[in-house]
Amino acid sequence: DLVTGLTNPYGIALDVSAGKMYWTDYATNKIQDANMDGTGDVCDLVTGLTYPIAIALDVANGKMYWTDIIDGNIYDANMDGTGDVCELVTGLTTPLGIALDVAAGKMYWTDGGTSKIQRANMSDGSSVEDLVTGLSAPIGIALDVVAGKMYWTDFGTDKIQRANMSDGSSVEDLVTGLDEPYGIALDVAGRKMYWTDIDTDKIQRANMDGVLTPGEVWSFRVVRDPCNGAAWRGKDDTFYAIWAFNDWDTGPNVAAD
Repeated sequence: DLVTGLTNPYGIALDVSAGKMYWTDYATNKIQDANMDGTGDVCDLVTGLTYPIAIALDVANGKMYWTDIIDGNIYDANMDGTGDVCELVTGLTTPLGIALDVAAGKMYWTDGGTSKIQRANMSDGSSVEDLVTGLSAPIGIALDVVAGKMYWTDFGTDKIQRANMSDGSSVEDLVTGLDEPYGIALDVAGRKMYWTDIDTDKIQRANMDGVLTPGEVWSFRVVRDPCNGAAWRGKDDTFYAIWAFNDWDTGPNVAAD
C-alpha cells in the first residue's frame, strides 16, 4: 500500500520522471498528489470540485486534465495547482475516461451518457468531434499514438475495442465476454493492454491485438473494486502498474505492483 486513509480515489496518472502520482477523489472533491513510492506528504492541488473522475497529464507543459461526470465538463489546471482552473469543454452528459495526444494537441474522452468517444483541442476545448458513436457504455480510454489507435473498455457490452484515432473508423472487437471492464492502460513497447474488471475484482491483460497469451486472459491480481490505473515500463524493462481501488475491508487505497 502506498497511500491509505483516502475517501474515494478514482482516476490516477503518473509523472514518472518527477516520481509523482496524481489522483482524483470524487468524495472529497479534490485532486491530490504524492510521491510514487508513497513517501512524504499527500498534497491537495485543486479543491472544491464537483465530481472529478479521470485524470491525464501533459507533463511537458505542466498541465493536468480531468473529467467531471456531474457537471459534464472537462477541465485543466497547472500540475502544481497554481493559477486558475479552466473549463475546456462544457455541456457533456457523462464524461468519463480521458487520454491525451500531446504532440497533436488533442484530448480524447469517453461519454457513457451519449455512448460516444469524442475529441477536442487541448488548448481551449474547441473543435469537438464525435469519433465513435452508437456504443453502449464506454468507460476507460487509452491511446497508442504511434500506431494511431485508441483503445477503450465498454462496460455495457463487456468488450475491449479499438479504432483509428484519426476519424474513429475501423472499430474492432479485441476482447469479448468480459464481466465489467473499466479502466484500461497500454504498455505500447511490450504490446500489452491491461484493464480492471469491477465485477470479478481483477486486473487482467492481453496482447494489444486481442490475441490472448496461451489460451486465456491472464489475471495477475484480485482487487476489491478496482477503478482506474496507470502503467509504465521501467529502465530495467520491467512493467509496473499502479491503481486506485476501494477495498471492502481496508477502505480506499492507492497500490502498486
